[in-house]
Formats: sequence, C-alpha cells, structure tokens
Amino acid sequence: MVVAALGFLLGVVCFQQLPCLPDGLWYLFFLPLLPLTRHRRKLLLPLAFLAGFSWSHASALFNEPPIIPREWLGRNLQVVGQVLDLPEKQVRRQRFYFLAKVLQDDGRRLQGNWKLRLSWYGESPDLAAGETLRLCLRIKVARAYRNPGGFDYLAWLYARGVRYTGYVCEDDFQRLASPGISVDALRQRLADFIAGADLGAEAAAVLKALVVGDRSGLTREERLLFSHSGTSHLMAISGLHVGLVAGLLYLAFGWLWRRFPGLCSRWPARVAAVFPAMLGAVAYAALAGFSIPTRRALIMLLLVFLATAWRRRTSPANLLSLALLVVLLADPLAVVSVGFWLSFGAVAAIVWLSERPGRFLWLKLQFGIALALAPVLVWQQLPVSLLGPVVNLLAIPLFSLFIVPLALVGALLGQGWASLGRSVLQLDAWVLERFLSVLKWLMEAGPQMSLTLLPEPLLMVLSGIPLLALFPAIRPGWRWVAGLPGLVALVILLQRDAPPAAGNFRLTLLDVGQGLSAVVRTASHVLVFDTGPAFPSGFNTGDAVLLPWLRRQGVAAVDMLILSHNDLDHVGGARALLQAMPVADIRSGEAISLPGQSPGRCRAGQLWWWDGVRFEILYPPSGSGVQGNEASCVLRVSSNGDSLLLVGDIEKAGEQWLLANASVRLRSTLIVAAHHGSNSSSTKEFVAAVSPAQVLYAAGKDNRWGFPRPEVTARWASVGSGDANTAESGALQAVLGEPEEREFPARATWKRRYWHREPGFVSCDHCSEGAP
Repeated sequence: MVVAALGFLLGVVCFQQLPCLPDGLWYLFFLPLLPLTRHRRKLLLPLAFLAGFSWSHASALFNEPPIIPREWLGRNLQVVGQVLDLPEKQVRRQRFYFLAKVLQDDGRRLQGNWKLRLSWYGESPDLAAGETLRLCLRIKVARAYRNPGGFDYLAWLYARGVRYTGYVCEDDFQRLASPGISVDALRQRLADFIAGADLGAEAAAVLKALVVGDRSGLTREERLLFSHSGTSHLMAISGLHVGLVAGLLYLAFGWLWRRFPGLCSRWPARVAAVFPAMLGAVAYAALAGFSIPTRRALIMLLLVFLATAWRRRTSPANLLSLALLVVLLADPLAVVSVGFWLSFGAVAAIVWLSERPGRFLWLKLQFGIALALAPVLVWQQLPVSLLGPVVNLLAIPLFSLFIVPLALVGALLGQGWASLGRSVLQLDAWVLERFLSVLKWLMEAGPQMSLTLLPEPLLMVLSGIPLLALFPAIRPGWRWVAGLPGLVALVILLQRDAPPAAGNFRLTLLDVGQGLSAVVRTASHVLVFDTGPAFPSGFNTGDAVLLPWLRRQGVAAVDMLILSHNDLDHVGGARALLQAMPVADIRSGEAISLPGQSPGRCRAGQLWWWDGVRFEILYPPSGSGVQGNEASCVLRVSSNGDSLLLVGDIEKAGEQWLLANASVRLRSTLIVAAHHGSNSSSTKEFVAAVSPAQVLYAAGKDNRWGFPRPEVTARWASVGSGDANTAESGALQAVLGEPEEREFPARATWKRRYWHREPGFVSCDHCSEGAP
C-alpha cells in the first residue's frame, strides 16, 4: 500500500507541473496493465505512477471550470446568481463568491453555472450566504502576479473552481430570494452572534475563525504573529480541530455507552462511539464550509473510524497511505496546496515518532513535527519558527481543551440562550487575549532568524550533516533525522540564483501588475528600483512580491533603494520593505514621506561603482524643480560594453533634456520602457538615441490604459529592438557584463502551469500555437 500510494502521489505531482493539458485520452492504453501488479510487484511503482498521472489528467479535463465567451468580458452585465459561503467584510470592500446562473447584456442572454470571486467596493449592503441576487457586474479573467517563489493565486482559485473575478459596477441591485434554511445561514448567524458579543476585535476575529472558518477579520499583523510563532494551524479549522471534536465526542459517547452493560454486550463501546464522533466531525466541517483542509481531515478520520468499526487491525503506515490515495482521488490538485504537504507530513511524523515510545513523548512529538515540516515550509517560502515547538507545547492543550470547545459551546448556546452564550464567549475571549499577549511578548523577546537568509557557507555546512548518518553510533531508525537539516539547506540553495560574478550585473524585473519594481544585483550589492503599487485594502506588492523574492534569493539587506518618483504604483511597497529589512541608502526623484527615513534626492551626475559595475544617475538635474512623472530618477548601469537604462515614468520633457545633455550615455543594451509604455513617453528621437537590443515593459494585463500603446511598441520595433512584457511573461531576468556570463535577451523566470492558461486555451495544441 505504501509503495502504491507513493507512486500515485509522484504521478499526480508530475502531472501538475505541465504547462498545458496533454491531448486525447492516451492514458487509457495503460489501464489494461494495472492487473499485472497482482503478480509482478516490481511493476507496482511505475504503474501506480501512470495511474496517478492519468487520473490527474482525467480530473483536469472533467473539472475544467465553464468558459464565459470573451465578448462578454469587460462589459457591464446584469447577472443573476447566488452568494456562496460567508462574505468577507473589509474596511472599503466586501468580497464574496458568487454562482452566476444568468448573464444578460443588451437583450442577449447566457445561462450556465460560473463560480466568480467578486468585490463590492465602497459602501455595500450586508450580504448573506445563500441569497439570490441580481447584480451589475464587470467580469474578467482572473489575474495574478507571476514571480518565482510567489504565492500562486491562480492555482488557489482554480482549486476552488474559479477562473473569473470581477466587481459590482452599480450600487443598484435586487434581492430575488432569501437564503432560507441552510448550513451557510447557520454559519452566518453564528458569525453575527460572535461579532455582537461585546468581545475585543482581536479575540472576535480568532473565535470566528475557530467556529465558522471565517478568517477575514484577522489583520495583517495578527496573521504575521501566528505565522512567525508557528501557531497558524491553531487559528483555522483544520485537521487538528476536526480531530479534536471527533476525539472528544468519541471519548464522551464511549464513556456513556459503558454505563449500560446490556448495550456493551451487543456492541462494544469503542465501535458504538464511532458514529456520533463521525457525525460531530462532519458537523464541524460543515460549520467551516467544508473547506479543503476540513475535507482532507474528514477523509483521514473516516478511514480511521471505519477500521475501528470493522474491527480491522491495520498498520498506521498503511492507513496513512490509504488516506493519501483517497485524498488524491478526490482532488488531485490538492498537491499544489502547502496545507496538503503540511498535513500529511505532520501525520507521518506523528506515526513514526509514536512507534518509538519513550520518555517525554509529547516533547519529542512537537520538535519532531517541527523538524519534519521545516523543508516544506522553506520550500513554500513560509517562516520556520524557532519558538514554535515550545509555544505549541502549551498552545495545543489550551486550544484543544478550553478555547475551541468553549467557542463552539458559547456560539451554539447563543442561538437559544443569548446571555449565557455571550458570557461563555466572553470568558473564552478573556483567556484567548491573555494567551495572545504572552505570544506577542515571546515573539518580541525571543530569537528571530529566517532560515532562507542563512549565508551560503553555513548552508554548505548544513548540507554536510547527513554524513553523520554513516557513523555506526547513529541508530538506523534515527538516521533519516540527520538528513533533514541537509534537505532544508539543499532546498534553500536550489531556490537561489548565485550572485553574478564581479564585473557582471543581473536585472530582475518583477511582475507587480500595473506598476514597477526592479532589482539590480552585482557580486555583493543589491539595488532596488521602485517597489510596486499599494491599494486601499492595505495590500501592497512590497509584502506580496518584492520581499518574498528577496528572501528567496537570500538577500538580508538592501544597499540602495531608488524610488523614481512619488506615484503610488512605484512607491506602494516601500514601507513594507523598510519595515522588514535594513536599507543602507534611499534616494528619490521628488520629496517622499517615509516614517523614520529622510531619502536623499537623485541628481544628474551622481556616480558610484560596485564590484566593477558603474552606476550613474542621468536625471533629474539639480535645482530643476520638476515634479510628478518628470521628476523620475533615470539610472544607467553599465559594465564591459553592456548597459541598462531604468527611466521610471519620465515623459517627453525629460527625454528632451536627456537628449540635450546626456545623449552620448543614452545608448543601452536594455531599457525598461518609460511609464509602462505610455504614448506620453518614448518619443521617436529618444528611441533612436537609446536603440536597445531589447525593451522591457512593466505593465498590468489588460490594463485600462492599453499600455504598452501600439504606437510605442512600433517605435521601439522600428530601431530593431526586441521586446518582452511582464503582463505576458511574468518576471523577467537578464545578466549583462562579461560575455561568458551573459544571459541575454531577458527571459521569463516564472514556470507556467496548465491552470495559468487563458480559459479555453488549455491543451498542448494551443500551447504550441503560442496562446496566452
């Protein structure tokens, strides 16, 4: 069973790496070979691999979300549909899933079932899960930032059956049907009761997450606290909580059943308690909206309880392998979720450690799980908490025996006895707030270290630790433990790009949508040019894109930050960057207010050298008094005959000044087009003076301004320049300088998967045709 499960898993994982779906049903030819495994065990692993690969293919074809014709996108449509799940109420918007059933536009009508993820900006009515609405919507294909190591938002949506997003375009709407009686309606009432129970905002947000799986109330700071302390798994309904409810009910009903000897003679208590325990687990998962983690936990519990009910003795390894197979059969896309790897990794570590009993088992479990999951966390760019095992020694019993049970009891009591339910929740919140205060103190006082920022020499030392397993003194059963530090180091090293050699420099143009963020790296220095946009919701590309990329590359500090000018699509991530890591020098084209910082000003003629690479500010001139786009810093980076030009949002007047005062230094190998390819920039004379081998555009996909403008791309093409666009390719990278180290033209660094294709363009035929 273990071999079959691992082979099936490997097949599923390999399939999910494909950039497009293979054609036809070729995998059916392998199905007649499966019976051979009964007599030839050596074929089990390869045939299980083929089965996993084939099943993933069939699932992807069968579950492909329905398509909305392109001509219906980007228009104001009248849409009838149903609100799904609990809406997320935020400060300036409300987000919710919507099952659209009818689309109408100028007399045309389209029927179907399209699951959308929508936003309602500004003042919006309180929506309820299950109600039917008529809304004015503007729908588009879902988009996401595409950078190495970044969060794959499109995979997250695709796993939930979503290919389209949109927003409510008019406040005028109609309620066509009320929610009625449903699980979602109960979840809404429980969430509303918790919100109105006179609790602190922090405690209310956590209790809502624990009772109904609604984490929308958690702030960015709270999420970071839980992530860095290793307690994120406690703040969402997952396997731990579902198993807790099932376990408590199992023990309670088993104890009650034993009070009646006559019943025990007919049916043993350990079997009879299975059914109420499973019902309780299903009920709790329903309160969480049957989210993906809870479905995974239910499958594991169901298999355990079935084995108990049938009184079958089976090894934990075989039971875990069977659970893995059932989870993958139900949802092959589960492997793209970090929760899948953390869940099965944690259970595997518990099984392995439990088979080696001894003193301090609870302590060994906590540290063993933390060590086993460290490679997964590093691989997924998640923090590895040094204090996590210690914190969880106390936090897991506290949540399991007090906070979660009281939260459920209080919320459910409140539906019939409001005052008592409110009192129970207030007691629970008081304990929770004391715990959070201690947690904050521990994180402030305890050691802070990011494994991804470890220097390369130390990582090389760690990678040699597995050699300790060769010593006879190490017991065979524990030798794999010696390999985990080496595996962590190997994962970190494989994710990093080696710094360029002296005399070379690397440009990485990050995909931040409609904005700009570029990183120039030499052998021992890092320069960040702009940080991308920020949004009213608090989301910014400093946190979401720039910092994850820098940490993946092992960058612990930035030598210089240049903010070309003060537009939000260029400086939106600056505060997040400055809060997260040291920045030695900051310069900007115009006055910018940053807490605790006094940025210097870019001035023409500023010059410095790093590792044999020349950096020069060409614009703006001293005392010019220019503002806005025309104040943009213009930076030229050059080495060994290659050069890069970063020009921010400079427009016609700035280009004319450069032509008059710095024309001999404009010719470059590579340029990032000014103002995302706007026609207000890239004049004919400027283009001719630069004449780059390649021009790069930093623009958002299908942006409202149509950047880069066709006339701009035509001007650059007229001087023989190739081009690339982050909107189409994601993050772009090039290495310039010494000829033997050169990597040019700039290439995409982001790996495409089949769910990234435009709806309707998923097969390999379309891939070969260059479809987006």
